[in-house]
Amino acid sequence: MCLALLVQESGGELARLRAMLEGLGRYQRAPVPPAAPRPAPLARRGGTSLRPLAGPESGRPVLLLPSIINGHAVLDHEPDRSLARALGAAGARVLLVDWGDLAGERRLGLAGLISARIAPLLRQFGQPVGVVGHCLGGTLGLGLAAAFPSLVTRLALIATPWRFAGYPPEIRAGACAGWAMLHGCGATLGAVPLALLNPLFWALDASGVAAKYERLGRSEPAEAALAAFAALEDWAGSGPPLPLPAVRDIFVGGLGRDRFGAGRWQVAGVAVRPEALRLPLLDIRGAADRLVPEATRPEVPGMRQLRLETGHVGMLIGQRRHQLLQPLSSFLLSD
Repeated sequence: MCLALLVQESGGELARLRAMLEGLGRYQRAPVPPAAPRPAPLARRGGTSLRPLAGPESGRPVLLLPSIINGHAVLDHEPDRSLARALGAAGARVLLVDWGDLAGERRLGLAGLISARIAPLLRQFGQPVGVVGHCLGGTLGLGLAAAFPSLVTRLALIATPWRFAGYPPEIRAGACAGWAMLHGCGATLGAVPLALLNPLFWALDASGVAAKYERLGRSEPAEAALAAFAALEDWAGSGPPLPLPAVRDIFVGGLGRDRFGAGRWQVAGVAVRPEALRLPLLDIRGAADRLVPEATRPEVPGMRQLRLETGHVGMLIGQRRHQLLQPLSSFLLSD
């Protein structure tokens, strides 16, 4: 599927296609570093756990809530490009929701992951937390704050989709058309492999996908640079299969019907409407984010906003990441 995208984006220029394929080959041949050891969990619910990541135990607790699609690695990418470690250095006690193997959560949609997994973990932790939600993790964070307000003190959203009607019509139509295949596969396997979802995400930024492989193919990256590229691509392109109800919520409830933006998504019987939340909100968005464009972001009167001239991932680990860290730390740790 990726090969078909590269052929299409090359526009028939063989030199460009060769460079793209060379870049893809370099990525595929890059050595896979050993997985970093994970801290022991503070609490566990099903296959999902709450883990400490950084900062002093006496610090104000901050929960990192990653997307269910790609997981948390981009939030703790490298020692000098780690949002978790930067917040810990600022004095926060940084906690992480580790989704584990979501393929085992076959009955849980997005609302169920909040009410049956995240909320019980936080109750077991015993303190309300500031929440930082990245991508769909931010969508879940909005549901958590609406249904369980006593567990959340403030909420920061990073590259978070909410108004799914803001995606281009062709993307929404493609998602609806693809649902029949995903539903059939998920019903047979019990979960939906991420490899079947990737083409939709690639379509959101097809030119960007092709360009990064072309740049890699035309360069001679140092070993460390190639390893960093490969680690980021592994994060973006891999992950455990997702529960079918959660995929249905994204494709049918989100991209199909926009139940989120229309205020019809419920968590634990509570309709989730960001404008009704009574807690500090910060929305961090990237001007060049094609995966979560401006038209899909939540709009709440009086909500603080931080707009960065960067893309979906660059705001976390790119050269402009420092523009995010100070305002985010101040928001989370100031009284």
